[in-house]
Amino acid sequence: MFAQFLRLRYISIIAVVSLFAGAALMFLAGLVRTITAFLILLPGYAAIHGYDSIPEHLTESSLSSVALIQAVDAFLFALVLLIFSYGIYILFVASLSAEELQKLPRWMQIASVNELKTTLIQVIIVILTVNVLEHVIITGSEALEWSTLIIPLAILCLAAALRLMHVPPE
Repeated sequence: MFAQFLRLRYISIIAVVSLFAGAALMFLAGLVRTITAFLILLPGYAAIHGYDSIPEHLTESSLSSVALIQAVDAFLFALVLLIFSYGIYILFVASLSAEELQKLPRWMQIASVNELKTTLIQVIIVILTVNVLEHVIITGSEALEWSTLIIPLAILCLAAALRLMHVPPE
């Protein structure tokens, strides 16, 4: 009975495959944003594709920078989805011995679900930071409002919570 119950862990392969597919999609999105960053710098591309009404403080170079920042964001999220995919596979599907686990690269040596959650929180902090940077570039530092500080304060709170989660007990 218990052996049959343990076979249910293989249902987590659905999550592994879905996360892997999501990672592939985000890698593709990052590639598209990178190509767009190069194309924006081509003469006439910005006007043809609706970038002709950009604010005065933005140049084609800064618009290209925003596209590259978005590409880095997509690639980072893709890598996290990949790590999650491997982590779930290692934790729930694969039956690896401690020796086999040590042979894996360090980033694949997932010991618990808590490590995956910590990775997710760290990535959320980075993605939010990248989004704030993108917002500041697009809006321009002169046009920022006090309400723009809400997201950086939320980032600070998340970082503090993450730090408190990993403070060893006295």
